[in-house]
Amino acid sequence: MAIDYRKTAQMLVDELGGNDNIINAAHCATRLRFVLKDESIVDKEKAAKIPGVITTVQAGGQFQVVIGNHVKDAYQYVMELVTVDENAAVTGGKKPNLFNRMIDVISSIFAPFLYTLAACGILQGILGIFVAFGADTTNGTYRILNFVSWTAFTFLPILISITASKKFGMNTYVAVVIACALVCPDYIAMVEAGESIKFLGIPVMLLSYTSSVIPIILAIWVASYVEKLFNKILPLVIKSLFSAMLTIAVMVPLTLLVFGPVGNTIGGAIGDAYNWLYGLSPIVAGVIVGGLWEVLVIFGVHWGITPVTVGNYSSLGYDTFTGMQASAVFSQAGATLGVLLKTKNKEMKKVAGSAAVTGLFGITEPAIYGVNLRLKRPMICGCIAGAVGGAVAGGFNAVSWGYNMPGIATIPAYFKAGHTTQFIGFLISIAVSFILGAVLTYFVGFKDDPDDNGKEKEKEVEVKANEAKAARNYKIAAPADGKSVPISEVHDGVFSSETLGRGVGIYPDNGRIVAPFDGTVEMLADTKHAIGLRSDDDIAVLIHVGIDTVKLNGKGFSPAVADGAHFKKGDLLLEFNIELITKEGFDPTVIFIATELEDDDKVEAVTGNVKALNDVIGISEVR
Repeated sequence: MAIDYRKTAQMLVDELGGNDNIINAAHCATRLRFVLKDESIVDKEKAAKIPGVITTVQAGGQFQVVIGNHVKDAYQYVMELVTVDENAAVTGGKKPNLFNRMIDVISSIFAPFLYTLAACGILQGILGIFVAFGADTTNGTYRILNFVSWTAFTFLPILISITASKKFGMNTYVAVVIACALVCPDYIAMVEAGESIKFLGIPVMLLSYTSSVIPIILAIWVASYVEKLFNKILPLVIKSLFSAMLTIAVMVPLTLLVFGPVGNTIGGAIGDAYNWLYGLSPIVAGVIVGGLWEVLVIFGVHWGITPVTVGNYSSLGYDTFTGMQASAVFSQAGATLGVLLKTKNKEMKKVAGSAAVTGLFGITEPAIYGVNLRLKRPMICGCIAGAVGGAVAGGFNAVSWGYNMPGIATIPAYFKAGHTTQFIGFLISIAVSFILGAVLTYFVGFKDDPDDNGKEKEKEVEVKANEAKAARNYKIAAPADGKSVPISEVHDGVFSSETLGRGVGIYPDNGRIVAPFDGTVEMLADTKHAIGLRSDDDIAVLIHVGIDTVKLNGKGFSPAVADGAHFKKGDLLLEFNIELITKEGFDPTVIFIATELEDDDKVEAVTGNVKALNDVIGISEVR
């Protein structure tokens, strides 16, 4: 059954304490990353059981929710429900330690455009394969595709400036101009000419900032404070123009004089430290990276290595870390395959099969959280296999020639003409990791329950009990006075498509919503415009007042009940101001739908003029 990620988002926001407790929200390739005012009020286990959630992790100063491939869908729906301060992650709630704050900053900055960098890296690898087969590198087609493949790296400071500006809370366009100045053709010409340049008599160290990482992060971080200072002291009448102008005029020279050289020094030192360790013994480095990389993923702190890998591409033209990291990815996919071959649990077979395929394409969270870590031994077997594969990769000095996220689709990024031995070694390393992970898991085994701790038997009992039930018919009363129309006619694509449920739209005569049955409030939106109810005989409905009225942020709505409250049929649930809603330009239609229906349930709607507490929805339900 398909997961409704809109419902996932609503349940998740509620479980995390609602809009008031969510300071910031972001996402990476597979996770939603929340910064909360108070993590202690969240039931981590309960959140992990929400449909669509693979697991939850508290790390790096964030409450991370692993979703998998549909993380963008879930994020989109979450952002419809919450209002976040993108700069509050550093200042709101319980202040995390320095390490956690650094991880939070790095993940927030790099996550949004990693796939773009990976796409360029794959294109570089594909072009390398063509060159190996004799492609003409002077051909116009090759030359155009080649500079396209390097564009994201050349102008990396600009990409970083966009996400950093959002993270640090400054004007994005001002941040982009600062970054553009660092890669401006005129400045690059000065660097290449080796001119002696001074600014206000102070010598400028002319360094290349194309593909650089830390200098622009430092620059935008400081610029965010400079901009806030000018916004604070400048008169309102000139603020819009002069705040931007002064911020740019101050920060570009300051970056060239201070933050650029300092950032380059820091970035170079970090990269040199890793490459020094790698130089001592590539095989030992491979064992460590291949064996422990996925452990870092579990705790969500793997982002800390991103500046190192990106810096390697910039300074060396290749990266050794990714060459060994791939073994960790393939080993966990292999361990999941071992579970698929070994388990007799039908449900686990389905999960393991899907997770193994996803893992081969570089997304390992479903494999780790859904299978290997859950069964424990497969996770250990995967780490052992990753260490062996990493040692092989290190022994062959396997490298990646373009930024990528290791997986089958990105293999071309590891190939370059003239380096065939390294590429063959890389292929051997991932093959060893994958096969060894599967074999070790199969023969070491794990605690396997064909019935998944009795859940399969419970399902069978439940199904038989449901089959024994006769068809049940329900009548649900209208919650408001007005004119009822089929839900397909309301002016909202999500509701009219019946994606969320089936029912009616009511053009209200007044601003009162009353209880359509005896039951309990399951959800009251923070913006007070929507309320989810469950009847005492287990019928779930949603009452949503108006189209897009979430944008009113509660203005014009007065709830008479709270989350968890029990009510009687006819009790007042909510009052709303129709005139205000209309004046603000919103449609006041009351959406009234039953939300937990099977495909074969028959729903009949009463249309025309209706009165509150008169039957408006009929459900013929066979369970």
